[in-house]
Amino acid sequence: MATATTNRLSIDKDNFDTASRGGTPRDEEVVPDGEYSQERKKTLRYKILRVLWDSLDKSPEERKFINKADWWIMSYICVAYFVKYLDQTNVVNAYVSGMKEDLDMKGNDYNLLQTMFTVGYVLGNLPSQLMMTKIRPSIWLPSLELIWGILVMAMAAAKNVETLYVLRFFIGLLEASAYPGILTLLGNWYTPQELGKRSCIFISSAFVSQMFSGYLQAALYSGMDGKHGLRAWQWLFIFDGIIGIPVCIYGFFAVPDSPANSRARWLKPEEKAIAIARMERVGRKPPGKLTWSVFRDIATSWPVYLFSIIFAAQLLGVRICNYFTIYLKSTGRYTVEQVNVIPTGGFAIQVVTTLFYAWLADGIRRREPSIYIASTISLVGCIILSIYPEHNHAAMMAGWFLAYGEAGASALIMTMINELLSFSTEQRLVVIGIVETFGFTMNAWVILLTYNSGEAPRFKIGYEMAAMFFAIEIVALAAIWYCARRWRPGPKA
Repeated sequence: MATATTNRLSIDKDNFDTASRGGTPRDEEVVPDGEYSQERKKTLRYKILRVLWDSLDKSPEERKFINKADWWIMSYICVAYFVKYLDQTNVVNAYVSGMKEDLDMKGNDYNLLQTMFTVGYVLGNLPSQLMMTKIRPSIWLPSLELIWGILVMAMAAAKNVETLYVLRFFIGLLEASAYPGILTLLGNWYTPQELGKRSCIFISSAFVSQMFSGYLQAALYSGMDGKHGLRAWQWLFIFDGIIGIPVCIYGFFAVPDSPANSRARWLKPEEKAIAIARMERVGRKPPGKLTWSVFRDIATSWPVYLFSIIFAAQLLGVRICNYFTIYLKSTGRYTVEQVNVIPTGGFAIQVVTTLFYAWLADGIRRREPSIYIASTISLVGCIILSIYPEHNHAAMMAGWFLAYGEAGASALIMTMINELLSFSTEQRLVVIGIVETFGFTMNAWVILLTYNSGEAPRFKIGYEMAAMFFAIEIVALAAIWYCARRWRPGPKA
């Protein structure tokens, strides 16, 4: 069975060459099994269905495997990242729902709270990626999620902002494992043709989480504030921590590590053979030994530098969205419930645009156009915020909502890394960790200089800096496109 499957999933060298230069393969189909004739493949219906989902022209065995992998892997990573983002972003909802007043927070306290999280995130990012070469992701990722969930619940007991600083630091340290670890996991199991959609579906769960957090805080404020001696913002931390416990338990069974060493009980031997053959077909190597030569190859190649720049620019640009809630509260126009609910419209925009970018990228087999569109939309929004006076409320609201249009591009940026470095699992793992570390290192101090909560509703420096970062993202993407077209990757001798 394994031999027949491997033969059917033979390597297409031209596809590998295309994927290694940062594109997606022109044609990843397995040998036709007769279900779809060449005539049917020319029909409009077939072409539309293939764009909607990518397993249509696979063999029945491979389609069955992909569906099963989607069920286990995608269900876990989406729910886990949903919970992760609840735990990461609940601070802003708590801040505008009484925490600021109860803990006597002033001036830059909110920014410092975010910075403490970021410092922990920066320190934990690369070490977590390196630990995944020693400890199975199926153990590492769920275990850290369980611990940070307990720390989130502990935030409800905080009596001063200093306690929150400490807790947020350690939450950031542990949460640093999630984003790069999950993207590395996706790169272990999915081909370039499949990776864009699934990366963007995964990142969309973060935006759904932020929507849910707003609705949850609004509901807690109206129904639970003062119950059992706890304020609504304290209940938010408790609820968010409890939600994550069953997800962690599920992760121990759902995460399959990599095809070469998976011990997942849901994966049959013949399905494991399919997974290995699929990765061989696109030139993606199984995990090997992490040596100093890996770091040498990374340091002497361009991807780690240009991707660090584009990811940092993207991250710093979209950080403007974190201040929409504070802007709404500072206007004095809205109730606490409305301040929590209105930004969910922005998160809805992020979900829709992210999925659009994914399907466009996979449909045309290129990542760059989607990222260009995303960064341009948010650039226009930030320009509007920069040039219109704050009393022009309609223009300001339009600018804010346009600024939400770029967030989904981060998944496509990481997808490009997975594709470009498909020849080395170790390089993929380390470069993703370095890129994330650099981005959040920049985020830790730049945000303090660009956004002062006391200046709301007019973050003039922040608006202009966000526009600049989106412009840098566009330029960096052009540089990546130029270099990728001329690059012949592979381990150096």
